[in-house]
Amino acid sequence: MWRGLPRTGLVPDRDLFKPEKAKSFLRNLILISAPEPDSTELKIRLVGSGVHQRIGRDVTGEDYVKFMGEERRGVALLVIDRVFSWPCGFWQVAPVHYERGFSHYWEMTAFPLAGNEKNRPMLLGHVSPVDGLLPGTATGDRAMHVGLAETFEYIDIGAGVPASLGG
Repeated sequence: MWRGLPRTGLVPDRDLFKPEKAKSFLRNLILISAPEPDSTELKIRLVGSGVHQRIGRDVTGEDYVKFMGEERRGVALLVIDRVFSWPCGFWQVAPVHYERGFSHYWEMTAFPLAGNEKNRPMLLGHVSPVDGLLPGTATGDRAMHVGLAETFEYIDIGAGVPASLGG
């Protein structure tokens, strides 16, 4: 779906992505805004109904890092910077724990949408649960806690891929 969006370079403009035209994916989509120049927040702009249902509450407008833990903000910002500056996509599998007391893995595939003079760049992610439940973990006052990715790979969209997070 992302590959089919019109573009002038490697990355389609975010204004060209119309959620209503992604009906078969919409339930499992999440849109996260790149941080403003004076901020480190990764604001969630859209949450598909399937993702919303699994989380159990609306997290639109919240900082995605809140669900990862503040200690991981630097790594999250590094990944986002690489996705937009390289450019590339990424694929990861990470455990997600819900405040309702259950956990499972999320598989997330994400690609950049370029910003413009009016709008910040966005990360377009497709999130789907991997079969099987995990032991539940407390989330504190958060709707969910996204654990460390157990698998993470950058995706080449035509410019190669940056070094892995470890190198």
